[in-house]
Amino acid sequence: MRQLNIPMVTDADAWHDRSVRVGRQEFRSPGPSGWLAGRPAATATHHEEPLHLVRTNHGLSRCGDLVDFADEALLANVPMGYTSLDLLEKRAVVASGQVARLWPGRTAATYGVTTVDDDGKPLSAGTSALLWHALALAVRWSGLLGDRPLLVTSTRSSQNWH
Repeated sequence: MRQLNIPMVTDADAWHDRSVRVGRQEFRSPGPSGWLAGRPAATATHHEEPLHLVRTNHGLSRCGDLVDFADEALLANVPMGYTSLDLLEKRAVVASGQVARLWPGRTAATYGVTTVDDDGKPLSAGTSALLWHALALAVRWSGLLGDRPLLVTSTRSSQNWH
């Protein structure tokens, strides 16, 4: 089995490997198609600032600032249903077995790894209490999945969305 070379990273670390090609991958949106139009896609790597997104069982939003996910905006754009709504901080994008981009962020209790299923719904590929471990998990899955990029996030909040 191939040895993974993921260095121990901290929440303050950041890098951008422009040589890693990240294929275009759109997640199904949890809200109307016009919501957050023009904002970076979940797996985009071109933005400098750390961004956030929301996830429900129905989809994963495009990225935005915290103000884009204020209660009023969520109530107006994300239909309630039998689901949870998670506010996530985007930490890394992994593609082709390599970390394409890592953004600094706050220390979190849980880091998640997410990809997309064939219908565009978010699909969990695991969680970890350690950022570097979540990155290693994403790299391993990315090597197996080929052209599907993975997203590493930290959870800022989670609530029932009924």
